[in-house]
Amino acid sequence: MIARAPGSPRPRVVLIGGEPAASAGARGGLARALAARADVEFVAARSLLRDGLRAYRRAASAVTTDGFEMVHLLDAGLAPIGALLRRNHGVPVSVTVSPQVMTGKTPGAVLARRALGQLDEAFVAEPALWESVSAAAPRLAVSLSRPRATELPWPSTRDVAVVARLMRDVRPGRLVIGVPWPENRNDLRWFRDRVLPLLDGKPLCLLFGAPSRRETRLLLPGAGVRSQFRVLSGNVPGPRLAAVARWLDVVAAPAAVAEREGSPERTLALAVVGVPLLTSRGHDAALLDDEQDAFLVAPGDDRAFASTLNRVLALPAVQRHYLGEEFARHALARWNCDAAADVCVERFAALVGRPQIPVALRAA
Repeated sequence: MIARAPGSPRPRVVLIGGEPAASAGARGGLARALAARADVEFVAARSLLRDGLRAYRRAASAVTTDGFEMVHLLDAGLAPIGALLRRNHGVPVSVTVSPQVMTGKTPGAVLARRALGQLDEAFVAEPALWESVSAAAPRLAVSLSRPRATELPWPSTRDVAVVARLMRDVRPGRLVIGVPWPENRNDLRWFRDRVLPLLDGKPLCLLFGAPSRRETRLLLPGAGVRSQFRVLSGNVPGPRLAAVARWLDVVAAPAAVAEREGSPERTLALAVVGVPLLTSRGHDAALLDDEQDAFLVAPGDDRAFASTLNRVLALPAVQRHYLGEEFARHALARWNCDAAADVCVERFAALVGRPQIPVALRAA
């Protein structure tokens, strides 16, 4: 993204973390919401060890050459990069803190917690996390930036027609499990080989978000396996996922190993019709509360995953729908990034010494 010239009323911020193309890997669209409110430069970084040096150099260049005023870390695991930028270049650095960093016992999490105290401000989504951050870094300013959901994605007529064609020969009453294409191919193999054989009956699986037909053929070999799947290839944005959700009894997000966080946008799309969500604890732990937003199981525990799935599918359809609606209500009370982005940008402006003028009071 091209930064505006110095003097813009908007803060000029380097965002580190997530995926720049979709601006979505970090906190379910927080990067996108920030880009609408500030002049930003995205620096993708998913791992401190793998991406840290490259991310530091790119961010340092944006600060020294392009005149960006501050840095925001979308992933608290990257806090050591922020500490280096603050020490070497004198820019304010803020961070969005996730529960994994505050509770993790890995060397990376420990290193990140130590670096938090060298930053200027932390943003947290929950009061309990506020307390743990304040205890770990007493001098660090902490702001509560709780996301809110104000609008649900709604399917278009075309979205509904596309999914209806895919499911046209499915008999009424057959149980359908929605399976999002996972980050890691091995997670789908795990679901196919370890979870599916443990399920009661033969529910149909609607696999959505598959990158290509070739990829699908590689991971669903043999007519017997393919008969249990319907495949919706290509990108599945929120409105189309809402159309998919109309056919589902439950969504099972396979993640044999906790690797990356899931997407609150997915949760909001499922909330349109109230579909229960089952996923691995750790994969969506920062986004979801067990038995409030979703059912969470330990990563790699195929028996617990299958047992929970069987339990949900055995419920009467009305009860399953009400359960999904309860999950949806809880998710809607928590997840939308606009409110969180407003808090962040207000603090960004204060950190760079240029409080924002309300739009209504600005000169035309």
